[in-house]
Amino acid sequence: MREKVTALITILVLVFYSATIGWRGVALIADGRPASILLGLGVVLIPVVALVAIAPLVLLARDGSRMMAQANESGARGTWATELEQAEACRVARDRKGEQAHYRAAVRAWRAAQH
Repeated sequence: MREKVTALITILVLVFYSATIGWRGVALIADGRPASILLGLGVVLIPVVALVAIAPLVLLARDGSRMMAQANESGARGTWATELEQAEACRVARDRKGEQAHYRAAVRAWRAAQH
């Protein structure tokens, strides 16, 4: 759930950035001078690069939500269940790094089991 909220907030920041700054990149490109064009391309490409970086996080949040729904409905079974239990143990111990590592491993194992 935390990953989903983080992804949503990051996407909102990206949209805000694109709306408030991105149009300046287009104006710089339209200026026509080589330095302005390069600067404009940089300003326009930053949101694109950010989106490419955020996409895996969004997919992790989506798949994590589906995995948790399946675990709540029919119970968790298999490798991903073990990873999920370890993630919960790390959460209780306030080991955020361990929690994230086990949660990501659980989602990867769940994805593999679905295919």
